[in-house]
Amino acid sequence: MTRDRTVAGLLLVVALLSLAASKAAPFLDDAPLAARTAIAVVGVACGLGGAWLWLRRSPEQP
Repeated sequence: MTRDRTVAGLLLVVALLSLAASKAAPFLDDAPLAARTAIAVVGVACGLGGAWLWLRRSPEQP
């Protein structure tokens, strides 16, 4: 369970950084639309994966 929460935390940090970079970073103004879209898609995917890992139930221990 601790490993899942650690990975989830890292994924959520990556999601936050990529979404913030896609909206606020001036170096992306010159980037092609496909690159900006890819950064946003990766951010959303990391956010969803992190939320899923954080909220899922742990398997029952025998």
